[in-house]
Amino acid sequence: MISRVAIVGAGTMGAGIAQLCAQSGFSVKVFDSFPAALKSLPQRLRSGLDAAVLKGKLTTAQAERAAASVSPCAALEDLGGADLVIEAAAEDLKVKQDLFARLDAICPDAILATNTSSLSVTEISAGLKSPERAPGIHFFHPPVVMKLVEMIRTAKTSPEVFHGVWDWVLTGLRRTPVDVKDTPGFIVNRVMRPYYLESQRLALEGAAITTVDEACRGVGLVPMGPFELMDLIGLDVNLAITKVLYESLGRPERFTPQFPQERLVEKGALGRKAGRGWYLYEAAQRTGENPEAADLLPRGGVLTSAEIWSRISGALKSEAELARAEGVAGRADIDTAIKLAMNFPQGPFEWQDRSANTAKQGR
Repeated sequence: MISRVAIVGAGTMGAGIAQLCAQSGFSVKVFDSFPAALKSLPQRLRSGLDAAVLKGKLTTAQAERAAASVSPCAALEDLGGADLVIEAAAEDLKVKQDLFARLDAICPDAILATNTSSLSVTEISAGLKSPERAPGIHFFHPPVVMKLVEMIRTAKTSPEVFHGVWDWVLTGLRRTPVDVKDTPGFIVNRVMRPYYLESQRLALEGAAITTVDEACRGVGLVPMGPFELMDLIGLDVNLAITKVLYESLGRPERFTPQFPQERLVEKGALGRKAGRGWYLYEAAQRTGENPEAADLLPRGGVLTSAEIWSRISGALKSEAELARAEGVAGRADIDTAIKLAMNFPQGPFEWQDRSANTAKQGR
């Protein structure tokens, strides 16, 4: 039974998980090694809870109870007694391993989970005395809004632990868990990689980035084109995940980082947050293409919108099929994860089914 939750990391993700747990009725302790992050946590939580009240998601009384249930902790040792510890620290393997080693002694009976988005849960938990109590719980940003949670099981994860946390996510937090094997990128970061990489290959063949984005949006299956989406995520964040997957999966050609994105990151053109990425922005509003990006790409591609979408969707569907064949997750969980994480009306296997049905009707 999980009732007392502890979170390591008071950054954007850690604070979001803390708010979600608190407004779901759980007692929450939060530790961060940076005093400034811990000091600002109550105000950031209050802002998030006030926003929920204004949107009608919480009553004022519920927000007050949630705020009172979160306790900032100045020492990691203060997390003792927790039923579940969620590590949301920097995406650095050594940092996470060191934290788990300390938590192993401080919380010997707790479930120790990591919120890693791309690192191996097996490697993070390798030094634990009982690695069977260490699943991955990957929330998506912002946790109070996003319904998806990737639940990662390693070869050593106890079924009792996994299903106990699964039930807590499903009924306690009212989120949608999906069952994922511990593999690089899990579902979303891996299966969506071709959306970004194939679009860049098309641009390197001469297709304008606006044409690629319009072609993808035009089919009605995706709300944002790949270049728009990279700008929203942050080109640096998106590239870092690509590089992790490229190395972790043995440098497959299909995951090779593309040099235009690397050059833009080097120039500080990181997307909306920097005012420029593939596009230019003022006050988060797009004002046109970034000439720095245009200078890196040829022009004159002759592919039609249908051909562009066929290339990108085909690569994405192929990756989804590879992930299914390798046992990363089942068809239903892959479709669910992509729909909830990306706000797509359908998942890649549902695209396949739709195409197959359309073909049958056309005969």
